Amino acid sequence: MRLASAANLLTPAYLTLLDRGYDLRQEGDLLIAARGGDTFMAEDPITLLGVIAIAEARGENWQATDKQIDEFLVRFG
Repeated sequence: MRLASAANLLTPAYLTLLDRGYDLRQEGDLLIAARGGDTFMAEDPITLLGVIAIAEARGENWQATDKQIDEFLVRFG
C-alpha cells in the first residue's frame, strides 16, 4: 500500500475518528475530537488522527527529550 497526505484522505480520516468513538466538532479553525476525558485538536482530520496516534503510542510522556529533538533536527533539518 502507498498513501500520501492529500485531500482524498480527509474523509477517510474523519470516518476513522468516528469509528474510534470520537465526538467531533469544529471550533473556528480547529477540529476537536473528544472521547472520555481526552480532547485532541488539529486543523484537519489527517493531522488530528496523527495527534491521537501519538497520544496512543506515547501516552502521557508524549514529549520528546532534548536529545531526541536534536537527533531529529540533525536528520531532517
